[in-house]
Order: sequence, then structure tokens, then C-alpha cells
Amino acid sequence: MSDTKIIIDANSSSFFSLKEIVRYKNLLNNLARRDFLVRYKQAFAGIMWALIKPLINILVFGYISVKINGSADAATNFVYVASAILLWQLFSSVFNDVSNSIVGNSNLFSKVFFPKIIIPLSTILVCLVDFFISLIILIVLFIISGQSIHWQIVLAPLFILLTILNGFGIGLYFATINVKYRDVKFIVPVMVQFGMYVSPVIFSTNYYLERLPQWAHWIFCLNPMVGAIDGFKYCLFGGDAIYNSSYFIVSLCVSFLFLIIGIKYFYKFERTFVDHI
Repeated sequence: MSDTKIIIDANSSSFFSLKEIVRYKNLLNNLARRDFLVRYKQAFAGIMWALIKPLINILVFGYISVKINGSADAATNFVYVASAILLWQLFSSVFNDVSNSIVGNSNLFSKVFFPKIIIPLSTILVCLVDFFISLIILIVLFIISGQSIHWQIVLAPLFILLTILNGFGIGLYFATINVKYRDVKFIVPVMVQFGMYVSPVIFSTNYYLERLPQWAHWIFCLNPMVGAIDGFKYCLFGGDAIYNSSYFIVSLCVSFLFLIIGIKYFYKFERTFVDHI
């Protein structure tokens, strides 16, 4: 008879529990620190890649936006595109890293008991570090373009948080599927690339709505990143960045719907992960 003992923590939650996360905060910090060091290990440019990658995207897509829009104020156009690209990059990083987190850390499952939600949560911390470093680009562009600061900027962290929740909720769903079907690692990059072109990243939401039939407006705004990006732009630039309050609210509701679905799906199959890894 095997001497192996399987210990199940009776106090573990079957749904997201902040108390449980705090209990394992040291593990969360250690996993995040490890992921951060591994990400830039043996990279010649090191952490500078957190600036190089978004800067290249901003230059390329900013130029495309200026040419298509025919904007006379190129600097302002670039800063608009930069704000959206940086937020989209945060979403895509969280989505991609969370969706691959369980399979990528499968070696930890048989060693010690811990709430599995800790693994995808730890990847978010690394993505946040990259995002805050890349904000240097946006600050520089803000100064160059002579943009003024609006009072709404105090609300910007809410839309950064919303972006993280979008990537986390959708990522959890695909992380769960990825345990059984490894096709996810090929599907997610395609989804991220396609999602960028159907989100107000390169062009504004109004640009899309003016070219879509009326019935497609609601479909476009079912994209949870529409509300996050436009809300972030509103915080930075004010004005009419929020195109339509009804569409905006729909996009926000979809964000929280995806978050709830992702968490529930993750916890539903959490105990079966070890059977497939």
C-alpha cells in the first residue's frame, strides 16, 4: 500500500476568497518575483524591453492612424494611440500569461497544497510592472504634445483595474481549458491580434461606429475592452472620449460578466487539474 498522503484543506474556498489569497501572500510574491526574473533572464536589453516593445507598436500604429485619419496634429494623434496601445498591451499580457499559467506551473501541483488561483494572480503582478514602466512613454508624449491634465485623471486607475479584470477573467477561462486542450497556446495569440483590430486602439470608437450599420453598434460594444479603453482615454483627455453612455455601460457589464464566468469555471474544474497535467 502506498504511504502517500493526500491532504485536502477543508477551509479552502470553492470560489474566489480574498482571505485565502492573503493567507498565501508570501507564495504569491515569490511566484511573481520568479516570473519577473525569468522573463528578462539572459536578455541583452533586459527590462528595457518593457519600453522597446510598446514604443515600436506606438510608432507603427501611430503612423498608420495619422495617415488614415489625415490628422494635422500628429503629436496629439500619437498620444491618443499610445494611451490605447499601452492599455491593450496590459490586457494582452494578462490574458496571455494567465491562460498559460496553470500548464506552465504544473510542476508545483504535486509538491504542496495551495489555492491554484495564486498562480494566475502572480502573473498579473509581473504584467503590472511592465505596464508602469511603459507609462514613461505616455508621459513623454503627453509633454511633447502639450496635453493638459484633466481632473478625470484621478479615475484612470479604475480603468487600469478594469483592464486587468478583463484579461484575468477571460484568461482564467482559457487557463482551465488549456489544462486539457493544449491548443489554447496557439489560439490566444490569434485572439489577441484579432481583438486589437476590433477594439478602439488604432482608431477611436466613433471611427468604427460611423462605418458600421446601426445594428452592429451593440455587437461592437460587447467587446469589454471598448469600455476600458474609452474610459481610460476620457480620464486622460476628457471631452467626448466616451461616445455613448448606454454602449459604455454595456461594455462594462460584459467585463464583469466575463470575470464571474472565468472565476466560476476555474473553480469548478480546479480539483481536476492534476488529472490532466
